[in-house]
Amino acid sequence: MTPAPLAIGIVGAGRHAGALADYQAPLGDVRVARWAASPGGADLSVIRELATRIEAPFARDWEALVRDPDLRAVLVLSESAGSVAAEAALGAGKIVFSAVPAATRPEEVNRLAGAAAGGRGVLLVGGTIRHSPAGREALRLIRSGELGPLHSLFASVRLPAGGNGDRSSPAPRAVLEEAGWDLLDFIVAAAGAQPSRVHAHMDTLFGSGAPDTAVCIVRFDDDLVATIEVARCLPPSIPAAADGEVEIEVIGGRQAVRLLPGAAAVSVYGAGTVLRPWLDPPVVSMLDALAAAANGGVPHADGIADVRRAVDLMEAIRAAAARPAARI
Repeated sequence: MTPAPLAIGIVGAGRHAGALADYQAPLGDVRVARWAASPGGADLSVIRELATRIEAPFARDWEALVRDPDLRAVLVLSESAGSVAAEAALGAGKIVFSAVPAATRPEEVNRLAGAAAGGRGVLLVGGTIRHSPAGREALRLIRSGELGPLHSLFASVRLPAGGNGDRSSPAPRAVLEEAGWDLLDFIVAAAGAQPSRVHAHMDTLFGSGAPDTAVCIVRFDDDLVATIEVARCLPPSIPAAADGEVEIEVIGGRQAVRLLPGAAAVSVYGAGTVLRPWLDPPVVSMLDALAAAANGGVPHADGIADVRRAVDLMEAIRAAAARPAARI
């Protein structure tokens, strides 16, 4: 007898929400039982429309959703207050998948860890790159040892110029804070050691209202060197997916692998060029991870540790970028 799909609740309408609503295939082992607005309700009208599109009940009260004893698992897609919702769900003993970033500051990580320990909840995390088909295959190669000892890792994302860093934005963010979390999430999943030295520089080179360029070099305890480049630099003539142009290269002692996680797309030409992906979006992989955890297997068990490593690395980059550059 085939088991019934896992009933889950969703909180928030972050960047993965549209891909989930647009998905035109069954969700397999998962059924969306309710979809609630983020804490604060800023995305309430958006979620009402998304829930209608996937024929899922809309829930106004996110706190009631995360406490519901009939829901074993919760997918947190909120970008404005995701750590708040994840903390409450962990405290209620849920299996929680929180899209990156699950936390952005050490104090948020500590609250997540305390909630998971107190409520016996389980946290799963992962971003767009880690849960793309290309990212999953690269991590499989790394963890199986097929690449050999890792020597270097290059990760970059290029976004359209302007964007969130445009001066017209009410709250411009540095490009690393906007687009770097998915890169850091992949790097900490791939690296087997702790970072020992970090160099970073941020600057405004493309006319944005906040630093639109970041270059970081991270050396790990096992001598792996990771180079991270994030820039809001693409001109309007170059079409880019919502997450920008992402490129990753990992070089090991035996093999190297190069990833273009967003390249599997169809170009649609009309008034403007649009890239439409034809592979399953990362949010489907996130749902698969929730179902696997609920059925007794946690694919990448210690989400708290992953979040802490990503936040610690971002804190080190922030500190390195704040230091004055050495004169030559």
